[in-house]
Amino acid sequence: MRGRAALLLPALLLAGCGGQPVQKPAPTPSPTPSPTADPAARLAAAVKRVYPEGPNQGPITFDDNKLIDTGFGPVLVSHGHVRDAAHADSGVIAVHYLQADGAGFTLRQSYDKAVEIGSMGDLAEWSINDKFADQPVLYAEGGGTWQGYTCSYTSLVELLPEGPKEIASFQSLYDDSGAAEDKPQSIRGKITTIRKGQDFTVKFEGTRSFAERYIWRGGKYQREGGESQIPTC
Repeated sequence: MRGRAALLLPALLLAGCGGQPVQKPAPTPSPTPSPTADPAARLAAAVKRVYPEGPNQGPITFDDNKLIDTGFGPVLVSHGHVRDAAHADSGVIAVHYLQADGAGFTLRQSYDKAVEIGSMGDLAEWSINDKFADQPVLYAEGGGTWQGYTCSYTSLVELLPEGPKEIASFQSLYDDSGAAEDKPQSIRGKITTIRKGQDFTVKFEGTRSFAERYIWRGGKYQREGGESQIPTC
């Protein structure tokens, strides 16, 4: 009997109460994840759409690009420097508003010189952040040296749906060590303590230390008080 029970056990496992085979539920197919677009491939496609003939656009070379996604569509931001530049030539940042089109893009609007700043055909630094306003803000700094005096300026440009708009501009560096024979000055300012849509502070340090506050008023950041304490070139 023990041997017969052992033979019946597999059959019982395969049958329900009425002796019918148990129907196993069909396996649920695993969802296939949507393919994620490669950021490098998207950037390359955007650059190819905006600059189909390559980065050299007349005397300017746009070889530093960032693709950002906004609530109104992708935006290509491109830093350009002037080849064989004269001292008075500024660096350039171009902005192009795009629209996704399959694996590529279509061009909606071009702002070839959204920012012009610096000298000798280039600017010092630039970045994009979301600390200053509801839309992405382009930060750019550039300057130069004239007869021993070095000055640098900072510009903040908000990328609005209707186009780029400068929302702040101030002098951020003064250095007369190349010209002054007695008591040279060197003062540099950096943005600190940002409160989006309210205010930010520029802290200056060097031969003199002070701070200046910029308040959001009339759709832009404006310096509080009178003239800036930093000497001008």
